[in-house]
Amino acid sequence: MNSGYSLIDEITKKLDGATYDNDKIESSLAAVGESLRLSYIAVKEVVSEYRVLCCTYEWSSDGKNELLNTEARFTEDVWDQWLNGYENQNVNRVWEWDIGNGVPCPLKLIRHDKVASVLHMQMYKNECFVGCVDFVDDKPGRVWTDEERQGLLTFRDLLCDYITRFHKKINEIPSDIISSAYDHTTKLPRYEYFCMQVEDSFKELERAQLVILSLDFTNFKFINEKYGHEEGDIFLKNVAKDIYGFTKYVICCCRSHSDNFLLVCKCDKTYTKAHLLNRIEEISRNYVKKLSEKYFDCNLCVNVGVHVIRSNMENIEHAISNANLARKYAKQRKHEYGHSCLTYDPAMAFELKRRAEYISDMKKGIESGEFFLEYQPIVCTDNMEIIGAEALIRWKKDNFNRLMPDDFIPIFERDGCIVKMDYYVYDQVFRFVTERLESGKNIVPVSVNVSIVHFYDNKLIPYIDELLEKYKVKPELIYFEIDERIAVTKLENVAKVMHELQERGFRVYIDNFGSGYSALNTFTKFHPNGIKIGRSLMKTDLDKNDKIIIKCVVNMGNKLNLEVVAEGVENEEQRQFLIKSSCEYMQGNLFARPMQQDGFEKLLDM
Repeated sequence: MNSGYSLIDEITKKLDGATYDNDKIESSLAAVGESLRLSYIAVKEVVSEYRVLCCTYEWSSDGKNELLNTEARFTEDVWDQWLNGYENQNVNRVWEWDIGNGVPCPLKLIRHDKVASVLHMQMYKNECFVGCVDFVDDKPGRVWTDEERQGLLTFRDLLCDYITRFHKKINEIPSDIISSAYDHTTKLPRYEYFCMQVEDSFKELERAQLVILSLDFTNFKFINEKYGHEEGDIFLKNVAKDIYGFTKYVICCCRSHSDNFLLVCKCDKTYTKAHLLNRIEEISRNYVKKLSEKYFDCNLCVNVGVHVIRSNMENIEHAISNANLARKYAKQRKHEYGHSCLTYDPAMAFELKRRAEYISDMKKGIESGEFFLEYQPIVCTDNMEIIGAEALIRWKKDNFNRLMPDDFIPIFERDGCIVKMDYYVYDQVFRFVTERLESGKNIVPVSVNVSIVHFYDNKLIPYIDELLEKYKVKPELIYFEIDERIAVTKLENVAKVMHELQERGFRVYIDNFGSGYSALNTFTKFHPNGIKIGRSLMKTDLDKNDKIIIKCVVNMGNKLNLEVVAEGVENEEQRQFLIKSSCEYMQGNLFARPMQQDGFEKLLDM
């Protein structure tokens, strides 16, 4: 500093006053920078408890402010060093770096890669870390004299006292800086700032393998529905904290929207793809277990998409897009892969494009007659007499490509447009049954399936009432099948809808019973008219254990006065076993495959 510390005396007078003035700080920074011929000076303050510093003041010799109003998040180990001191620091808590000392410079402190020398001085108020001041010189060969160090320490103390004296703590006052750079709920960076951090993290590629993770939570909406949006925000805040608990792996992260989080993580370069996925799966399972202790009735699941960064030349937007794509694919195909973590594969884009086309083509398909129903008879097990049928939707897409329900039903369910599909099926079945009745022809009860989406919007019963008014059908000729997994996960809603359907004279069955979701106490909540034993139990070759389980299910159903239908009966051996087990009804290819309406009507007219 200049002789006799006259500059410090001048700054002391400038920063002594009863009011806070930004201009005083800015002019003081300029005076110090010009006096020492520095490149720039940055003042950073603590934003919150989330290891974030925000650059609140900046001076540069070229007049460019490149850090001002930006924020940086730091790992746990760096933050601890700032709170507790560096190993080589002196009592004044100064960290010194120059280009030739071989110690990596934390680039989040500086503007660009030209830096030659840095003095990083931490600020403390009542022994609490409140920020830092960085004095930077871009010119090589800088030597900080003892006089300069002592003068800058004095300046830092004056600055710290002035800033903290006037309630100048970012997380205690409204700040446009925070709202523009960081997510209000989680205090994580917003997407644009996260992308900047990702680019900076590419420097780690020489030492570690980097991956971008995109994650979200299946059934997060249940938390908002059941516990309220305030609890939903608490959930998101806790997720943000927990993510940064994995500081060994996580370099940076953000919440891009809703419950979707993006992370850049590092791992050993020797990790194989399988090793990486297994590790993420393990962490995800443990985390879901932890969440389930509080949100036990929401059936939460973590979905993770992974993109491995191969080069520091990768396009960040494309890398993030790939991770998002893998997450969506993992979420949609979990039932096939058995887990919800997948790495990006170019084939995923084609598959998701196909699914998007199915959704967009559904309305057109209904209007143009591409969708049609087939009926599979339900018969008495002993004499094979037809006593009912199940209506099954089919899609002859573009008039040549015949699709089965498993090809499109799961897609429509996830999108929510399955409601339109179900309404189409119900209308067709009500019409078919009514026309048979009005023409005096033989008719048997026809069952239709109820998708899980109907238990969210409360519109099913009003629509059924409209159909009753439109077709004047006898309710006892229509059965509604509710999948066992829906009955278990949406117990209260199912009970309400089931009761309202039964009040109107319809019969309700639990479909796919015994497929792995069964909760027997559900029968104490509602009373179905029957159960359908799922195909997963009715195997082609029944072993001893299969037979024991089926007998128990049939016996339970009979004792509860439920009608029991065994699905998937393919051979005479299965049928004879069902007869011995007192299972009265069956459905399967042994009697007849699903057939179009005209073929089914011929059977009824025989």
